[in-house]
Amino acid sequence: MNPPITLLQEASDNGLAVMLSELIQQNLNQHPERIKLLKSLKIRVMIESPDIQSAVELGFKQGEMIISSGNPMIQPNLHIIADSATVLDLCLLKIKFGLPYFFDVNGLKVLKKLIARQLLIKGMLRHFPTLIKLTKLFSVM
Repeated sequence: MNPPITLLQEASDNGLAVMLSELIQQNLNQHPERIKLLKSLKIRVMIESPDIQSAVELGFKQGEMIISSGNPMIQPNLHIIADSATVLDLCLLKIKFGLPYFFDVNGLKVLKKLIARQLLIKGMLRHFPTLIKLTKLFSVM
């Protein structure tokens, strides 16, 4: 069974969109129990990496995820702004006790960037439970 992920044609030349699509696809294939997480999400997430001048929108609705090029005119529920290396670091966060684990090398790196405002997550407090689910979905650990 293929996970319910659609990469729109408009985003097929967006390296960040392709990378996230493939990463999440692999995660769901390796951890089919995470499909339940994907199906529980009803949110719009923008991931923006200014260093590579790229933005991606992830739309979760009715058990599907649609990946498109980011549209700055549409306000997402969660807006993650970070350089491309930090976006990859987010995918390497370990999950312990159902939460992101910040007490290893990678976790501390992400936490320091969050505190230094090199990683911005707009809407984090309002959508914190959803952010936790999203982190679990992205995590390759």
